[in-house]
Amino acid sequence: MFRPNLLRCLTFTLLAATWCSTGLAQYPHGNYQMPGIQMPQSQYQAPIIDYSVGQKPKLWDDQQPVERLLSNVAQRSWLRFEYLHWTLARPGAMPIGANVTGSVNPQTVFDNLNGGVSAGVGVTPGLGNIGLDDTSGVRGTWGLDLADAEFELEFFGTEQNSDGFSFSNLALGRAVGLESQGTASRPNIVTPLLNNGAISTADAANYLIYDDSFSVELSSRMWGAEAMLMSKTYIPGDVLQFQWLGGFRYVAYNEQYSHTGVFNNGGLAATNSVSRIGANTANNMYGPEVGARASIETRWISFSATPRVAFTLNDYTGETFSGPLNGMADGFSSRLSGSGVDFTPILQVSLTGEIHVTPNFSIFGGYDFMWIYRMTRPFNNIVYNSVDGVGGAFEPSIEQAIDLESFYTRGLTAGFILRY
Repeated sequence: MFRPNLLRCLTFTLLAATWCSTGLAQYPHGNYQMPGIQMPQSQYQAPIIDYSVGQKPKLWDDQQPVERLLSNVAQRSWLRFEYLHWTLARPGAMPIGANVTGSVNPQTVFDNLNGGVSAGVGVTPGLGNIGLDDTSGVRGTWGLDLADAEFELEFFGTEQNSDGFSFSNLALGRAVGLESQGTASRPNIVTPLLNNGAISTADAANYLIYDDSFSVELSSRMWGAEAMLMSKTYIPGDVLQFQWLGGFRYVAYNEQYSHTGVFNNGGLAATNSVSRIGANTANNMYGPEVGARASIETRWISFSATPRVAFTLNDYTGETFSGPLNGMADGFSSRLSGSGVDFTPILQVSLTGEIHVTPNFSIFGGYDFMWIYRMTRPFNNIVYNSVDGVGGAFEPSIEQAIDLESFYTRGLTAGFILRY
């Protein structure tokens, strides 16, 4: 009874083996899979495609947040470049030396450093002929159009302008034996001094006397920066516009003054006695400012006026030096310094006219006037004093007293504007 079952088992086994061999023959060895499951038909891994290969990164991608911000700023900006041709305030017709009563120019002076003997005719020069005209400079302004305002950032600076005068060969042509005696045609240069801080009469004053040469030099330089935020047009319309402004301002003004005199007893002294007196000042003014701008805008030309006032503090320093002094030893050299802070309003009015060559390029000219309420200048700080010395003589004593006075500058400007 087992033989039919055995026969069936053998027959089933044979058929199953034949079916499996046929199925395995259709697929590569070792890659058999169950029906319904699809496997890769290759013994190698599928390649990974790197789409960045062969593509260089962009130098400027305006889709990135930083680049997009900078692009928007550039599209709303403009640049203005100007040449400045300004005039700085002159020192004025002040004498070089202390005030004396009854003084005339020229006059007979006495050399109290040498026993009060007459030094002949002497002249006290002044600073009235020194001018700081034709001072060149540059100014650059960056402007930005904001949503509801306009912003301007400005920097300016002038060259170091200098002026002075000199007298040389003062004893040339004088009589033999009287080379040190000034004459009406060839006077000595003299610097009057106070007497223990008090003003003296012309005939009794102490003098520093120069009978060979005398020279004066003054140099100045100015620079600064200004940041202004202006409102949108206050008066509706395309032609007449008005804007309020507010911001912060910084102005620096540095100046150096010195004069040098030579005394050699009419050329008879073995060595020259050289004396030098001078001073330096630095004014640093900073503070908030307010103002307005009125303008007329057309397609081809524009005019504007921008008055403004800055309420600044002047952080100033001054230094006075001397020595050696005429006829005195090197030990009489001195150097004094001082500083302080003072309230100093600055008023400026800027007038400009533009010609629009293209929508993106304009040329213009203008005029600026700036007035500073109080600042220090070096020639005002020198105190020409003398004190009692040994044997009834006197000793020169150059001191410092910082003085604050008003100052102005004015001049023309010319330049161009680039709009993006």
